[in-house]
Amino acid sequence: MNSMIHRVKPERTDLDMIYEIMLKLGVPLTYSVTPFSINNKTVYGVGDDCLLLVCLAEDVQPEDVEQMTEYAPAKIIISRDSFADDTAMANAYYILRDHGIELKLV
Repeated sequence: MNSMIHRVKPERTDLDMIYEIMLKLGVPLTYSVTPFSINNKTVYGVGDDCLLLVCLAEDVQPEDVEQMTEYAPAKIIISRDSFADDTAMANAYYILRDHGIELKLV
């Protein structure tokens, strides 16, 4: 039953998941992956110009997403389980839409 609730295996690191996301999106694995902090949450920039931002942190709020837009990525990838609640997820969608940034949920 637990495996149905948690889609991510506990032994997987954030970097494991980021490289899997890169593979699925066709992003070359030679692109740099740079961790940095936004509101005490770890976010990963992929590529020298932050082509993608990946956030797998917990309790993501709209304020966090708003700060992510300052890096002007083409796409922001956030785990569905990362959002504080459904309202935060909906707000993130609209914030990113208004900035012309694609949101991908994993």
